[in-house]
Amino acid sequence: MMKECNDVFRRDSRSLIQTIFTLFWICSALFSLSIFLYGFFPLKSLAADFATENDIPSTILNSSVENEVLYKRRSGRFVFVLIDAFRWDFLENQKSMPYIFELKKSRKAIFLTARCHPPTATMPRIKALMTGTIPNYIDVILNLGSDRVMEDNLIHQAVENGLKVVFYGDETWLHLFPDKFLRKEGTTSFFVSDYSEVDSNVTRHIDPEMKANDWDILILHYLGLDHIGHLAGPSSPLVPPKLREMDEAIEKIHRSLQQWDNEHPGKPSYLIVVGDHGMHDLGSHGGATTGEVLVSLIMIENLEKNFPISGRPEVSQIDITATIAVLLGLPIPKLSLGVLIPPALKRLTDEQYLFAVLYNAEQVASQFLLADPEGISKECFKMFVEAKSTHMSWMKNKSSALRDAAETLYINATQQMSSYVVKTLVTFDLLALSLGCFTFIQILLLLFYSEIAKRGDIFMKAKWKKSAVFTTGLALFFLNLVFSSVCSQILSVSAAYLFSVTSCLLLIGFHSWILCVRFSTIQIKKFSHTSVTTIFLIVGSILHTISFSASSFIEEEHQTWYFLWITLILLLFFSFCFSDNQSYFTQFQLFCIMVGHRILRKLNQTGDKWASLPDIAGWLEMAEHKVILSFVFVFGLITLWYGLIWLKCLTNTFDKALTFLAMACIFIYQSLVGDLLFSFHLEDSRGVKIVQLFWLISGLLLIRTFRMCSSPKQVIKGLIHVWTLTSALLLGPYNVILLPYLILTSLFIQSALKNTVDCNLMLLWLGNGNSNSLSSINVATGYIGADHQTVAGAGLMILVHTYCFPVLSALLALLRAARQKDSTQRNQEMISTLHLCFIHRLLPLTVYCIIVTLQRHHLFIWSVFAPKLLYEAVHSVIFFAFVASGCVLLLFCDKEK
Repeated sequence: MMKECNDVFRRDSRSLIQTIFTLFWICSALFSLSIFLYGFFPLKSLAADFATENDIPSTILNSSVENEVLYKRRSGRFVFVLIDAFRWDFLENQKSMPYIFELKKSRKAIFLTARCHPPTATMPRIKALMTGTIPNYIDVILNLGSDRVMEDNLIHQAVENGLKVVFYGDETWLHLFPDKFLRKEGTTSFFVSDYSEVDSNVTRHIDPEMKANDWDILILHYLGLDHIGHLAGPSSPLVPPKLREMDEAIEKIHRSLQQWDNEHPGKPSYLIVVGDHGMHDLGSHGGATTGEVLVSLIMIENLEKNFPISGRPEVSQIDITATIAVLLGLPIPKLSLGVLIPPALKRLTDEQYLFAVLYNAEQVASQFLLADPEGISKECFKMFVEAKSTHMSWMKNKSSALRDAAETLYINATQQMSSYVVKTLVTFDLLALSLGCFTFIQILLLLFYSEIAKRGDIFMKAKWKKSAVFTTGLALFFLNLVFSSVCSQILSVSAAYLFSVTSCLLLIGFHSWILCVRFSTIQIKKFSHTSVTTIFLIVGSILHTISFSASSFIEEEHQTWYFLWITLILLLFFSFCFSDNQSYFTQFQLFCIMVGHRILRKLNQTGDKWASLPDIAGWLEMAEHKVILSFVFVFGLITLWYGLIWLKCLTNTFDKALTFLAMACIFIYQSLVGDLLFSFHLEDSRGVKIVQLFWLISGLLLIRTFRMCSSPKQVIKGLIHVWTLTSALLLGPYNVILLPYLILTSLFIQSALKNTVDCNLMLLWLGNGNSNSLSSINVATGYIGADHQTVAGAGLMILVHTYCFPVLSALLALLRAARQKDSTQRNQEMISTLHLCFIHRLLPLTVYCIIVTLQRHHLFIWSVFAPKLLYEAVHSVIFFAFVASGCVLLLFCDKEK
């Protein structure tokens, strides 16, 4: 009896130690991830100085010039219209914007195509337009919570030089440029279901402002087109009417400017219309596809026949900054890397134009020499010097050939210097990247030991001299201590960064010690007795992670998952067909999974190359198919109800009543927003109160869940219950059916693989229409039922929507482990499941971090690899939090009722 008690105590103690070690590894992994991300996405140091009139050249090769005469304001009223998500090809159809095309025919407008730098999100694009530089890539994360612009920018220069600026539109501008506008009114950019009122609130200010005489610059930012894109995509029938609405607003502005020019003939006005970013073929944005990075740019003025009638040249979006500065006679922002757009400066004389391109080249050259002090020996800088010499020759001999030669040399030199500086803006901290990767590898090895060494069919114990191992590990630990102290004396870095590096090195030393002690006790057996399924899962996971080394495999990662998944199911199917113990019911279950998988593949098109192809979801969303969509949605809710019953989440009448009310709220909400055939006409047309009632019901269910905290199984069931209901609210009506499919698939796989945890942790995440492009994130879900903007709440709902299926799969796997009756065996099973989830997430993260470190200068590093890194990081943080929550559950809920 005493021996049995000692064995139980020993097993419980081992479980406690494993749980504590797991929490330590999670903290280490999170710390290492933050170090790695800091090294890969370093924040730019902000320049404190601003451009002044003293930066405008007063000499050319030691010959003085009258810069006050050559460089001054050339525009009277200046109107800047920003149309959110104004794709380049939206300007191809004359019927959509007839007035603008009439202006082009009369040579009063020119069409251009502006190329953006990724990420194609609103806030970084506004920064680029106003500063003329390339914002941090990590600004895509900060897009939900905008902060003020600290760099030199056009708004600052305008205000400092006495110009009055008025703004109406996206409230992001008010956060970026506070206290800069004479008059202002912001509209929220996140209620994407509204694409009418959000624009009418801007247009209604046009007439009053055009009659006012107290402003110099008017900025209008329209959001409706972007909202239509998020809701229905660029091919929606809602797009042409919205473009006509924009055309009418531009006509109203232009006719008012014509009247102003007639009354003030000495100060001709100027109108620029541009998009901040484009739109993916699926409707969102953030990535680097052609539709997202190319936007329409229209420049309009009233001078007769000033623009060429044909052609549509391509420029960089940051070129607009320097061009506007020249038109307004303002100092070009200090960090601007844009090149002047020649067709936009036709109103300048030759003297004024050549001086403007000289100033532009001087300004970029100053940034070029800061980036490369030895740059004076480079060909592009020599070209700049030659341009100034040619400019001087032209000033003595007004030859058109010399004028054209000077212009060409200036423009080419500026473009080459700008391109060089843009490349140097991308800096990586190799020390931080290396430390992060090395720590990941060590944590991964420790996890492998803790979990895989339990497999008797693969590993066996071996005896080593513990004293030698202990000494080696201790030596490694102190070696890292010495290295960190040397770094503190040699490296010239901030104290906070040094503390992080030293802490990371200490973690590496500690992990090295543990690894030496642990891995000395195992040897690998032959795989002769290992099942084919286990080998396939191991090899498949490794092949999947290796595929990250190719950008095409990252863009089409779902194809890898589909192949591995269907191969696994076929493997299981045939293994049961040819086994001695044939189970026809199991074969039928696996066949149903394969049929469901085939439908799943066509439900939401994803990836990069074929994402725009027709899919079942798009077909269901058509107005003529509302009946079928309504049936699919109702069927999904009903099967979800039975799925929860099969999981034994609905064990009493009270839970069933709350669940029924929650599903009723989901149904009413989808009906209110017009997605279903059934319609409810309530004052609350956006469903705010209905969704609030849903959150109240979910809160009650959560309270009931945590009141049962002494039972891990009941807590996990409660979390599955609330998670599935929340997912059903956030998913589109056509995607709700995936929830019961996942539950059934999990149950079928568990019955087929008695000793294997589910391997479908990510399949349906990709099946939901998400890819490794930032444009696949559905921002609209963050504001379902919201009556005001809350960044934290919106971000949380977007995360739940994006990762609802992998988290649900992990919860189902953990529930399987928690169903063990013996508490000791249950704890061991739960720890093993948590470790498997940890490994499943840490393995691809570790390999991918190594890959992006090696490929950091790849051509597609920012368009393909960087978005994937953000996805991997967020996915990992969510799963690390999941594993940590499971560990806490084991520590405090260890009594089974």
